[in-house]
Amino acid sequence: MSVIEVENLLEAIDANAPCGEDLEYDPAFTEMDTLAQEKPEQQYGDTIIPAEPPDWRGVRNVALELFGRTHDLRVAVCLSRALLATDGLPGFADGLALIEGLITRYWDEVHPQLDPDDDNDPTLRINTLITLCDPETTLHDLSQTPLVSSRVLGHFSLRDIQVATGTVTPIASASNENQSDQPSQTSIDGAFQDADLEALQAIATATAKSIERIERIEAELTDRVSVTQAPDMSALRTQLKDIQHILAAQLQRRGVSGDVKAYQAMAEAGAPEVAGATMATQHPVVSDITSRESEVAGVTTATQHLVVGDITSREDAIRTLDKICEYFERYEPSSPVPFLLKRAKSLVTKDFIEILNDLTPTGIEQANLIFGLQDDNCSDDSYS
Repeated sequence: MSVIEVENLLEAIDANAPCGEDLEYDPAFTEMDTLAQEKPEQQYGDTIIPAEPPDWRGVRNVALELFGRTHDLRVAVCLSRALLATDGLPGFADGLALIEGLITRYWDEVHPQLDPDDDNDPTLRINTLITLCDPETTLHDLSQTPLVSSRVLGHFSLRDIQVATGTVTPIASASNENQSDQPSQTSIDGAFQDADLEALQAIATATAKSIERIERIEAELTDRVSVTQAPDMSALRTQLKDIQHILAAQLQRRGVSGDVKAYQAMAEAGAPEVAGATMATQHPVVSDITSRESEVAGVTTATQHLVVGDITSREDAIRTLDKICEYFERYEPSSPVPFLLKRAKSLVTKDFIEILNDLTPTGIEQANLIFGLQDDNCSDDSYS
């Protein structure tokens, strides 16, 4: 499901002027720019007014209103950043679809206009689009966008995962001096296990769509303005691919296909967000939660797996029960499931009469009577 109605927003505003007027100096345009700016910390005497982040919901509302009057890449880029903040990667994917549509359908008319006095120079447009790769704005916001949400363990972003794996070293400050405040890989893995599966699939599909759209935007711009003038969007694409590999690895641990190419193929086909993965029904996977060969963010982790469909011995079954117990003890310590599974494990090597004697000692006499067994052969001592 789309966050915004991209096709409706891309409709021509007027038959004679499909992109409407240039509203750069319109009060609404100015308001959008103002709302998108962070307000710095201010001090008046002894009074300190804390810094305020951009009002992204306000930006979103104003930008959508502007799209009814103008088709402008500056508005589309601003809206994309707002959607990333308010709706995460699914919103960002829609914003990129809007940008792609403006470029492919309205290159000759979209604002800001090409410079007719300088051989239709596209610099204003290119400078607008390259802000999507700004490490201090869009890329920073993308790295802080939650990739997983757990009601128990909280939200974790690409930045959190990079800190936990040591890929990124956090800048020391008073707010993060306490090591316990830093995200741990155990907490992150637990959040991915606890999170809603359809929500994870939706984010994975949106990430794949975003990568595909970035690549098509780059290709279209290269055709329009040549290789030398087209913007280099590799920084944005690389960060999205880092996210894609992390999500694919975590989905694989949930028993869902983590094949990156599968997500890209479904993104190209416009698959529904929640259908963004192939369930591994033929060989459901139970991940080994203690043995990892790699935990580097941005690279698919090589994790050992037990395949439930390949259990061929009692020992395999016992090891699988142990892994399930490990999961609940680590990520859901209040759950009674491990106690019940350990009880079941203790019965694995016993025969029927021994199990009956273990579970319901008072019922052994009725069993002896039903099966015609002698008391001396079925006493408690015989099955202890």
